[in-house]
Formats: sequence, C-alpha cells, structure tokens
Amino acid sequence: MLPLLNLGTELFFWFVTILLLVVLTLLWHKLAQKKAKNLGIRFVALLLLQFLAISSVLITINRSGEFYSSWSDLFGSKRNLSKIAISSNSLAEITQNDISHARHTALGSLIIRKVITGEHSGVSDVVYVVLSPKIATALSQPGNPMLPSNYQVLELFSGYPGVPQTWIGSLKGIDSIEQLEAQGQIRPTIAIIPNINVVPKQDSECLNIPKGAQVETWLSEDMHRFAKRFLGIDNRKWTSFGYSTGGWCATELAVRHPHQYARGISIAGYFTPSFEMGVSKTLAKKLTSEYDLIQTVKTSTSNPALLVIASKADRFYYKSALKFVKESSNYLSAKFVEIPLGGHNLEVWHPYVETGLLWINEQSASGN
Repeated sequence: MLPLLNLGTELFFWFVTILLLVVLTLLWHKLAQKKAKNLGIRFVALLLLQFLAISSVLITINRSGEFYSSWSDLFGSKRNLSKIAISSNSLAEITQNDISHARHTALGSLIIRKVITGEHSGVSDVVYVVLSPKIATALSQPGNPMLPSNYQVLELFSGYPGVPQTWIGSLKGIDSIEQLEAQGQIRPTIAIIPNINVVPKQDSECLNIPKGAQVETWLSEDMHRFAKRFLGIDNRKWTSFGYSTGGWCATELAVRHPHQYARGISIAGYFTPSFEMGVSKTLAKKLTSEYDLIQTVKTSTSNPALLVIASKADRFYYKSALKFVKESSNYLSAKFVEIPLGGHNLEVWHPYVETGLLWINEQSASGN
C-alpha cells in the first residue's frame, strides 16, 4: 500500500486526478448523449474525479503538517503494537547494532526508532531517540563508549493530530539542534520523541484517563525508565518541549513532575485541558480540577522554569498563554515570548524552536 506520508503517494494521487480530468475532457462529447448508460458513466466519473481531487488536496495537507503517519492512523484502525513492542523492563542497553541500523542525518545525528511497552502505563507505542552529532560520535566509539558528561535530554511532543516525526521533518527541530550544537551554542543533546496520540481517534490531552490510557505515565515515568535502560543516562532533569497540544503536554509534565523536569517550553500551547466531544461533563470537570496547573504551582515547593511562546494572531492560544503567565508569575520563573506575525501552523513555529533551545542554554548557564 502507498505510504501516507510518502511524496510518491502524493504525486500518484495528483497524477491520477489530472489524468482522469484529461480523459473526461477528451471523451466528454462521446458521453454527451442523453442515454441512461452515458448519464451513469458521467455521474460516476465526476464523482470519482471529485473524490480524487479532494483526496489529493488532503494528502498534500497531511504531508505538509504531518498529522497522520499512516492510513491506519487516519482511519482510526491503529495496529496492535503490543505484539511487536519490547517491554521497557527487558530492554537492553544501546548496542553498536542499534547504531549501525539507525538513520543517519546529513550532519551526523542518529535517529533510532523503538516500539516499547511502558512498564507503568502498559501503553505500547513508538518512541524515537535522536542522538545529536557529538552524542552519536561518542556512542559510536569501539570498546567502552560513554556519554559526554555535559549532555542534555529533551523530550519533544507533537500536536493532535500529529506524529513524532514532525520534529524530525517539517518542524526541523533536529536541524536546529545540529546547527546550534555545531556553533557551540547548546550542549550535546539527546532528544526523546514519544508518540502522544496513543489511542486512535482520541485526543488524550496527555492525561491519565480513569479506566483509559495512562498517557501522562507513559510520557513521564515510562520515558525516563526507557532512556535510563536504553541509553544509560543518569538522574539529571530533562526539558519538555512541545507545540500546540504538545505545548500543553510539555507544560503539564514539567509542572506536575518537577523532580523529572527542570524546564518546560510551550509553543502555541494552551494551559488547561481541552476535551473533545465524547468526554462526559462529569469526567471533564474532574480532570480539569485534577490538572489545574495554577493550583499545582501554588502548592508545589519545587517548580520548573517555563518558556511560553505564542502568536498574537493565534487568539485563543495567545490569551491562554498570557493568562497563565500572569497567574503563575509569583510562583515560578515564566518567560513570555510573543510571535509578532502568523497563526497556528508549523511555518510560524519553526524559527522559535531555536529560541527555545537557546533559552535552555541560558537557564543551564544560570544553574536553573
């Protein structure tokens, strides 16, 4: 089957659409007779042409925004990954075989894809590990490879709908890490990019849903355990970093798990759960109260530093960001950066990935 995010799939759909349009144009005079057969053929042909044209447009949009990674994701029939997942409890430490089979970027990063089952959440899904060039070089050494002592760990979150690969592809997050590392402006970086959309056709909001998916646990406890077992990292705190729904996730995890995260960065995120249709009012009310971040920072003795980035043209997210920064400023260090132009899309956010990475470096230099 044609992969959904493949350029060849997009070109194929456009080619078939244009080909059908040309064929109909050339043969229309032969179908113009008012016979039942001709009317039927014209009706089906026009219906098929519209279907192909709309499908082509939507495939192009999906490739641009990387909302769904496969046809099964799109139609909500996600395959059962638990059959091929490795338990994080039995995961072996990274080997030279993992490194040799990793995808290599042009500037020397390694991209490793794993399918794991979270020990605490029971969630089975995909996680990408990206090792920046200096980390990749260190772990590729024969004998007894070791991580450099000054590494940092970022956990990156996509939007909903969305896929982890957006950080590697359209958002150019890994490109930004590579360039800043080469310029000596940030430390060697390990990026952990888990899938946050673990339930087909359901926006979990990165929460632990009663009698449902334990996504918060998957992203926090399970990812930390995975990284320690697979990469041998120590107990240093991470930075959470996300856009749109992933911005909410990044803030939520940093605020609720300050023992695991020193910092959180939100680009075009919001700051209270946003529930989709199908969630009962009772459950929504319960979870909104449980995940009240302002109340959490007020009662916490150890709050993270936060960077909040929002566009003034992106009205809902902008107002939510300003409100959160204002209400939390007495309890934690929260910096607000305004995007002067642009709405809610990857092209607007891409330049501000670098802003976030440089802010992390500033925080680290000041001991935060």
